[in-house]
Amino acid sequence: MTLQAVRAHIESKVYNAFQGLTPSLPVVWDNVQEKPPGMPYVICLISYTNTTESVVCQTEASVENLNGNLQLSIYVPRGGGMKALEEYAAEGMKVMNTMYDWSSSVRVRCGQINGPVPLLNGPEPYAVSTLACPFSACVD
Repeated sequence: MTLQAVRAHIESKVYNAFQGLTPSLPVVWDNVQEKPPGMPYVICLISYTNTTESVVCQTEASVENLNGNLQLSIYVPRGGGMKALEEYAAEGMKVMNTMYDWSSSVRVRCGQINGPVPLLNGPEPYAVSTLACPFSACVD
């Protein structure tokens, strides 16, 4: 199993979810060093907390199991109310809840979602809402 396969699976699900909105929402990846686009946009952060745990499967002798965290931070211009933050956060929760794909060789299961936690004050010209969840992943 490669970290890249798991990252690609998660990133494609997140990208497709936010590109399917009208209007689409740009996604900024944590492993790309570039300036964020104009608002609104979402930042996708993927981190691995445990990469060496072996588990016994009924279909195979053993597979590597990855544990990690997925965080989505949604940025919108300040002063527009909570509507956009809530709608985009709902889309983020939906993609986390539907991350597992039976037809894929990469299996990512998201755990309990924390948030969305809004941040509406401060000197920045934006409002942000963040949601996060742990995940476990394996590759057939």
